[in-house]
Amino acid sequence: TQAIVKAASRVGARTFVCTSGPGQLYMHHPMHGTSSGRLPVVMATVHRGNKGMQPDHTDLMSQLWTGWIQWYCENNQEVLDSVIMAYRTAEDKRVRLPIAIGYDGYILSYTSEPVEIPDQASVDEFLPPYEPIPNILPDRWAEAQRGRGAGMMGDFMSGGGDPQAAWRIHHEAILNSKEVIKEVNEEFGKRFGRKYGNGLVEEYRTEDAEAVVVAMGTIASTARVAIDRMRSEGKPVGLVKLKTFVPFPTEDFQELGKRVRAIGMIDRNVCLGLGGAGFGELRRALYDLDERPKVLGFYAGLAGAEVRVRDIEKMAEKTLKAARGEKVDPIVEWAKLGGGE
Repeated sequence: TQAIVKAASRVGARTFVCTSGPGQLYMHHPMHGTSSGRLPVVMATVHRGNKGMQPDHTDLMSQLWTGWIQWYCENNQEVLDSVIMAYRTAEDKRVRLPIAIGYDGYILSYTSEPVEIPDQASVDEFLPPYEPIPNILPDRWAEAQRGRGAGMMGDFMSGGGDPQAAWRIHHEAILNSKEVIKEVNEEFGKRFGRKYGNGLVEEYRTEDAEAVVVAMGTIASTARVAIDRMRSEGKPVGLVKLKTFVPFPTEDFQELGKRVRAIGMIDRNVCLGLGGAGFGELRRALYDLDERPKVLGFYAGLAGAEVRVRDIEKMAEKTLKAARGEKVDPIVEWAKLGGGE
């Protein structure tokens, strides 16, 4: 399927594809071709764990190195809105990259909730007709191809040139997409009355927080309830919903790191032998700060395990203890789930 939409996009069609779990893994190879071709395909990934039928984020997280922008959604309204915003973002001439939109299987895909569907005229005004670009590196084609045969990703046959240019330009395009994501999110909010933080992250009750937890997908909804409960008890905790994982919002977390003393990352994924993707990226983002907050990691919700309000309260309590200088161990833990609401 990925190969089909890649070809359709190449010849000028606006394309969409949906997948889940094993299907996502099966299309790993053609996903590289879609992104290196700078094709603005939009894909929905209905999260399904690799070790069962229930949801976790391992399916899409296993595609981190394929060169796609990745968004994670909290509810079905955000899924619909994200599809519209994804086309506007992906097709922007400053980006021209595919976007994957992840949302939790079963929790969202097998349940119903009210969704406001914008009228066609408003969407058409927000999203102009697709204008295909004939070459695969619209911004810096000549630079990427200088001294080589067209389409070569290295110089082992042609000699000369910069064999890494196409990779470097692709990498820079992903990083530069942050500003476009923010712009599109802001304009969407003005037109339709809904926006999602700044398009990269969404903060909740963080203004005077000593500690925050970071959540993705549907866990963020549960986390809001947990934060409200703890706030009612006078505990200075907050929430950051991480919407855009690729490109990672390094600058946003660096600014947050200057305001809080500890951050707890809830990962609904695990890279076996390495750890949670969010925990690793968060520590990388904060490493260069002169004074870094403590960073804790929690594996929670893998294989569809239910993450309840009380579970998140316990994670936030531990993070708050770290913020106040108490010794906490282990730094990364498999959250003990269950018990309470």
